[in-house]
Amino acid sequence: MKKKLIMLLSAVIVLALLLGAYVFMESRPDESTEEETKEDNGFEALGEKIADAKDIDEFTVTNANGSFTFKKKGDEWKAEGYSNSLDKQAVDEMTSVLSALYAEKTVEENPESIDKYGLEKPSATAMCSDISVYVGDLTPDKKYFYVKTDKGNAVYMVEASLCDSINYGLNDFIDKSVPKIDRDSIQEVEIKAKGKEDIYVCYDPDNPIARDYAEANGLATLVMEKPVANMLVYPYSLHNSVLKNISNLNVTDLVEAAPSDLSKYGLDDPVVQVKLRDTENTVTLKAGSMAPVQNDLEYIYVLIDDRPEVFTMDYRSVEPFINASIADFSEKFISLYQRSKVKSIELGDYKIELKEEGDNKFVKEDGVLRDKRNTYINGKALDRDTFTSFYEQLIGIGFDDMDTSAKVQGSPQLVIKFNLTDGSSDTAEYYDYNSDFYVVKKGDNTSMLVNKQTVARVLNEAARLSK
Repeated sequence: MKKKLIMLLSAVIVLALLLGAYVFMESRPDESTEEETKEDNGFEALGEKIADAKDIDEFTVTNANGSFTFKKKGDEWKAEGYSNSLDKQAVDEMTSVLSALYAEKTVEENPESIDKYGLEKPSATAMCSDISVYVGDLTPDKKYFYVKTDKGNAVYMVEASLCDSINYGLNDFIDKSVPKIDRDSIQEVEIKAKGKEDIYVCYDPDNPIARDYAEANGLATLVMEKPVANMLVYPYSLHNSVLKNISNLNVTDLVEAAPSDLSKYGLDDPVVQVKLRDTENTVTLKAGSMAPVQNDLEYIYVLIDDRPEVFTMDYRSVEPFINASIADFSEKFISLYQRSKVKSIELGDYKIELKEEGDNKFVKEDGVLRDKRNTYINGKALDRDTFTSFYEQLIGIGFDDMDTSAKVQGSPQLVIKFNLTDGSSDTAEYYDYNSDFYVVKKGDNTSMLVNKQTVARVLNEAARLSK
């Protein structure tokens, strides 16, 4: 009986101990929940919040770069005294210092002197209507800045990167973005280089050359309008010439926000002016004098679009435009036309005609428009295969080189004129250059050198066919 009583009392004691332990554990704070709460509030990761300004619509930054006041009008920020567009990310970084700045730890609550922290004369200050933030020296390990606010005497340690924006100048705040141009969808290229002929090519779906190429190949192409009109330009041929560095067309640094004298940058008379347009964006660029070399890299002063700022740009991005030549753009054919677009050709003393006669006309077969016109040279009919071979030889006349300085005198030795079905025409005049080449004039200024033997073979074939 006594043994049973002892066992019963032991069970009661154990039960009481278990019940006490349960009550203690239930009443104890949940450590994991507390840790999660800290993390949710940001304290564990960020520290103590020492700036929490609300609805900031104006702030001032003062640092080694100067003092700048920024005001918000609607959704747009402007720097007081400047009309320049600002970098939204840079402004957001700065306002976050005033609205959500966290300190790693408090160094001193009430220091006798703040001079030892570099806060007697702060290196940078940011202020708005709610709060002022003062930045002093870096800590010895360079990882933190000593910081205080106007809300008390405490000195804090703040991670150095969080204070970067308080040291920003106009070079950081002004927008330095350049519209991106996709070279695979280029629509327009205009280059005006000092001392050279203007070059202008564009995509014009109404131009017969562009239509011919698109219909024959299913691909869009560009056509040169200056300095030579109606010259085919394949966009992909520009990828390794004038457009080879187009992805790096970025400005590096702000030189002057609102220059009153562009001549000191060579931008009153640019060395080159460029306009580029793709299916979505357009960018214009003016480049002037060379800027100082930095880290062994060459830079050039530039203006972008209608913006007032002078920037620097890596010279390698601009160089292809400065050194561009017409040979970078042109396919080396004097006159390249799809036969279906030609009505007649005047080849010196020879007249080539393509006539619709009876059933010999444009005929649609299997959804394709086929040219079955009769062909004649000086009135003599030619069979289809013979004319096709001769026509390919004629449009295959190409140039070997260009010489914009070549002078022509007297009358041309040969004129080749393509009269097109849409009523337009394309004329090339061949002048004597030397024993090996003609100078071919198309337009007012451009001279192309064409091998005389190539032309002689075409003329000899025309003479043979016309007999």
